[in-house]
Formats: sequence, C-alpha cells, structure tokens
Amino acid sequence: MSPFLRRFILLGVLALAACSSDKPKEVKARPVPKVSHPEWRIVEDASFHMGHGNGAEFVLLRPAFSARWMVAASADGWVSAYGRQHGRRHWRVSLATPLSSGVATGYGLVVVGARDGRLLALALDDGHRLWTAKLPAAPMSLPLVTAEHVFVACNDGSIEAIDPKTGTRQWVSSSEVPSLTLRGMATPFLLDHALFQGAGNGRLLALDPDNGQLIWDARIGDNEGRTEIERMNDVDGDLVMDADTLYVVSYHGGLAAIDPQTGKHRWEYKVSSWQPLAYGLGNVYVVTENSSIEAIDTQTGKSVWRQNDLRGRHITAAVVVHGVLLVADDQGWVYALSQIDGHWLAKEHFYHTKGFLAPPAVDANEVLVQARSGRVISLHLQQVRP
Repeated sequence: MSPFLRRFILLGVLALAACSSDKPKEVKARPVPKVSHPEWRIVEDASFHMGHGNGAEFVLLRPAFSARWMVAASADGWVSAYGRQHGRRHWRVSLATPLSSGVATGYGLVVVGARDGRLLALALDDGHRLWTAKLPAAPMSLPLVTAEHVFVACNDGSIEAIDPKTGTRQWVSSSEVPSLTLRGMATPFLLDHALFQGAGNGRLLALDPDNGQLIWDARIGDNEGRTEIERMNDVDGDLVMDADTLYVVSYHGGLAAIDPQTGKHRWEYKVSSWQPLAYGLGNVYVVTENSSIEAIDTQTGKSVWRQNDLRGRHITAAVVVHGVLLVADDQGWVYALSQIDGHWLAKEHFYHTKGFLAPPAVDANEVLVQARSGRVISLHLQQVRP
C-alpha cells in the first residue's frame, strides 16, 4: 500500500494498524513511459482555476459536464460554472463550508456534499442556492441526480434519497461499516428496477429506488488476511454495466461479474482496486491499488492484458474517450493507451497542477480533469495522421 492510498484510510483507526510490524511494502514509482510513435495528441482546449483546489485535503473533486457548462468545486467550498463553447466563467459562488465530494449535475441542479453532513443543491443556470439537506453523516460519494431522486452515500454506511425539488428526505437505508475502511464511497448506480450501491463491508446492495427496501445483497470476493489492512474489502469504485451484467470491484476482494436481477456471481477475478471501473470493446478496465492497468474479458473473466509502466505513480481511474483509454497521474501527466493491448498512444504534461487525483469526467469526446492545485483543464484527443 502506498503512502498516497493510506491518506484515504480513516485516520482514527489507522493508528491501530500502524502499530503492526507487518506493514505493506512500498511500491517505487516507475519513470514516465516513453511513447516512441505517438498515435494521438492530447490537446488542451481551455483551463480555469478553482481557488486553492484540494488544499491539504484528499477529496476526490471530480468536475462535471452539463449541456452548456463545465462545473467544478474546490475543497474549501467554491463552486463555479464555465462555458463549454468559450471557456468563460458564467457564475461562481461560495458555500462557506468545506466539501467532501465533487459535483454532480442534472435536471437543472448542481449538487455537492459538505463535510459537515449536508447536501447542497444550486441552480445550474445561475448558481443560486435551492435547498440544503441534512444527512446522517458526511456524503462521501458523488451524488446521483435523477428526475425523481438525488441519491448519495455517506461515510456511516447510509444511502439516502432526497427529493430533487425540495431537498426533503424520501428514504434512508443503512449498512454495516467495519472499524477500518477507506475514505470514500462508490457513486450510486441506477437501473430501472434497482439502485446499486457498494458498501464498506465488501458487499453490493440492490435497493428499491422508490423506498430503499433491500432487494438483494452480494459479497464481492473475500477479505482474508493477517492484518486489519489486509482484510479491508471496501467496494469504493464506481460500477459499470454491459447489456446484462454488472461489474464491481473491491479493495482486496476482487472483480466480480454480477447478474443485476439476482445478485449471483457469473465470474470472479482476483485483483485489488478502490478506483472506478471503465468498460469498452468487451473488456472491463481496472486500475489496481498499485497503479497497474488491467483489461479483463467480460465473457470469460480472464486477463486480456496488463500495463505495469505506471506502477507507483498513483494514477486516476481510467476513462474511455474516442475509443482510447485515458488516465492521469500525481505528477501532472495525462496518458492515452490502447484498449486492445494497452500500448502507449500519447502522453502530455500539464504544469501548475500538483498532480491529478480525481477521475476525469467525459462527455462524448470531451474530457475534464481537475488537478489538486485547483486547475481544471478541458481536453480532447486528436488522432495523428501517418
């Protein structure tokens, strides 16, 4: 386990594990890989700054797209919207409270979580405050905004549904939280018949989105190990889905293909990750805890390829854009690699970032990455002609 990842573990219980003499080995950062024959260019379209960015906080401040705007927040409570066409600021507001999540947009709302246990909704068109909802604990997931509900997961294991028009509670569901857990939660994932949520106890829950009643729950892998850290089994990475299968990964517990109707496993693959998954070309893409990138065939559950060149560089989750995988690291580099075999297609270094932490946001062929310094960069990929 890297020092970077340790900062996501709740500090109150980390002290107990630190007393153990059986500490995980550090992974030395590999050098920036060479791209001998670039096939794509990573092109900056616009950038803007969000105050002090993360400051001293380790918060996954993921930005968001709407049809017209790029929206982002800073850890100290500033939220801004910039035009996608011209890159100029449309509005900027201070919520005057530290934040615990990035922003989610949808149905005219910008929704963000605060560390004091509140969920705040702003109007997408001008940023004025619409409502504030008090939650059981700090919201640690990116909220999910729908026409009828705003769903959010909190660090006490609860999942709450909020009325998007009024901010009133519709229902709350709770799950058991272990004594040692990573600081973060997967974004709720909605299908027509169920809301899916990963939990800190290594389980995937299927809930009725209208009332929060449990439909089924499934364990993702196991949590065998000699120490408390080795037995951690959080399901923190965002789920992905193909036509009829959910894919979910846990820290130490593995990757699983799940039947969304019953919760039964179709296959399992041993890998450890707390990052959101990506899907494309019949593969699920996993960024492991040591920053390797692995492609797993969705039909067989077998490894297709594994790219180890970025081990120890603390990369973000991978995203698929323009048929290419994109990741960023904590030294300010953004990389593109092939979905087919993992070979390098492009790389670009961005200054004044202090590195990247949150996963990029993608809409069509546009990418939005937010750096720890507060710099938010809009990118696109351009194919290099032979």
